[in-house]
Amino acid sequence: MKKLLVTLTVAESKRLIAKGLLATDIVQAALHHGYLCVTLGTTSAYLVEEILGEYDKSRHIAGLTIPHGLWVTDSKMRAYDAIFHKGEYMEKTKVKDVIDEMGPDDVIIKSANALDANLIPLVLLASGTGGTVGSFLGTAAARNIPIIMPAGLEKCIPSEYGDFVGEFGRDQWDYAIGEPVGVIAVPEGIPFTEMEALEALFDVYAIPISAGGINGAEGSVTFYVEGDDEQIDEAYKFLKDLKGEPIFPLVEHLKERE
Repeated sequence: MKKLLVTLTVAESKRLIAKGLLATDIVQAALHHGYLCVTLGTTSAYLVEEILGEYDKSRHIAGLTIPHGLWVTDSKMRAYDAIFHKGEYMEKTKVKDVIDEMGPDDVIIKSANALDANLIPLVLLASGTGGTVGSFLGTAAARNIPIIMPAGLEKCIPSEYGDFVGEFGRDQWDYAIGEPVGVIAVPEGIPFTEMEALEALFDVYAIPISAGGINGAEGSVTFYVEGDDEQIDEAYKFLKDLKGEPIFPLVEHLKERE
């Protein structure tokens, strides 16, 4: 057995998670034999880029967090969800357009905005009708469609959903520095973090041991990784190549402030 220490920036984690998702049997099966629906989100944008080779990740976003606070992009400049059917990319298609044709062998990818203290995925809701997650959640539950929810561990929060559920909706804030939102937990969603990505790629055990940094490492997570000699050697080479992943492209098409 060997041990590996590695620190991953936010962008490096997103790239790792995308590659890990693509390495799983469930995503590969849905991509090539059924429906793989990759909804909007920064982490899921990396998965689309991994599949297509070239992709404008900056347009694969609806809600985002910027220094001013929570915000949304200009809806006219957003990409559609990335829908793949039996390996073919369906342009100008949203998950709600194909949800009636989907079943338990298909997969929906929905980036989480946070993972609570129990690692339950949470999604912020800037739309009064529940946004993308509101368009498929009920049908996915009824048809047992797997929902995989990628999120870097930098999105972990120490509170539980039960600590604040029912305390606010998007129209119940007295003040909001940024876009007002509601929030929903998706307990049936399958969280997929750097830990699952490393396991999928190299069959190793990974666990975070610290977080944060400066000089561009803000939001980073440091991992202890353990595995058989060959797997750790491969993981080390992979992670060395992963280092230096550029930060997420600047998103300029923001909704104008009122």
